[in-house]
Amino acid sequence: MSIQYKAIITREEEGGFFVQFSTINEAFTEGKTLSEGLIHAQEVLNLSLEGRLEDGIEIPSPNVEACTENEYLISPEASIQSALLIHFNRGNLPPIELANILEVSIQEIENPKNNIKLKSLEKLANIMGKKLIVDFA
Repeated sequence: MSIQYKAIITREEEGGFFVQFSTINEAFTEGKTLSEGLIHAQEVLNLSLEGRLEDGIEIPSPNVEACTENEYLISPEASIQSALLIHFNRGNLPPIELANILEVSIQEIENPKNNIKLKSLEKLANIMGKKLIVDFA
């Protein structure tokens, strides 16, 4: 599962670029250049997803469809991706069992600040009949 969200970037008449995420209303930012707008897009995406995880607010599924000319797929940082992988794939596994597998407390299961070890994520993936794949993009 690839964790990416679509950012829509529009050029502003007075200069600069406005960035918004169609599925995450609170995630919007801007940049003087397209490059700066993309950097800020990842920052605001990280903050929005982390806040939703902490507050128990619904998190939209990642985007999988192709982008048009002014759309870009943005990936959150690795710690947020690992928390979202757990969030989207934990199924019916009881929280106490999940916490034991990940070697964290129940409150830390989907916390991006808990620094879950790759070995623990791989163990969880195997239990769920899945495979953990780590990649550089």
